[in-house]
Amino acid sequence: MNQQNKEIPVSELTFEESLKELENIVSRLESNNLTLDEALELFKRGISLSAHCSAMLDKAEGLIKILTQDRDKYEEMPFDPLEGETNGF
Repeated sequence: MNQQNKEIPVSELTFEESLKELENIVSRLESNNLTLDEALELFKRGISLSAHCSAMLDKAEGLIKILTQDRDKYEEMPFDPLEGETNGF
């Protein structure tokens, strides 16, 4: 795990930073080159990162639902970006 990221509270990481760190943690856990204590610390950090990512995705989903509301009529529309239009989200 990147020592710099370990010092940064999970709540201050962006979605992309959290996901990248989570991917690194999974790779390290799969390597089987850790002590039990190291593995447990990484697992705890991974759980926190996973919860943080999930909360951010829930927030984004809620925003998409709000943006698709039409006056008093509510219609849930799936988020389906066109190819190449995923930048910035």
